[in-house]
Amino acid sequence: MRYLANIENQGAIPILPVMIQLIKVCGLPVERYFNPEIMREESEQRQRVSRKLKLCHEQYLPIIEGAIDGALKMKQTAKQKEDA
Repeated sequence: MRYLANIENQGAIPILPVMIQLIKVCGLPVERYFNPEIMREESEQRQRVSRKLKLCHEQYLPIIEGAIDGALKMKQTAKQKEDA
């Protein structure tokens, strides 16, 4: 507990295994800490959706994938109408 307090209050940098465990326990995106350029490129909403997707139970993923496929198809249809 004291180790975590030092990290939080004194800005101590945790050793790698502790950092990885904290990231996993908190459900944080690993990219934010090991490749922050990727995170800067994504909008805040895209980051939120990504975090929520990781929390979703496997059985709901086909529903989510279907919604994404539908949105992409709508975008493609709109683009085709624009080009016509």
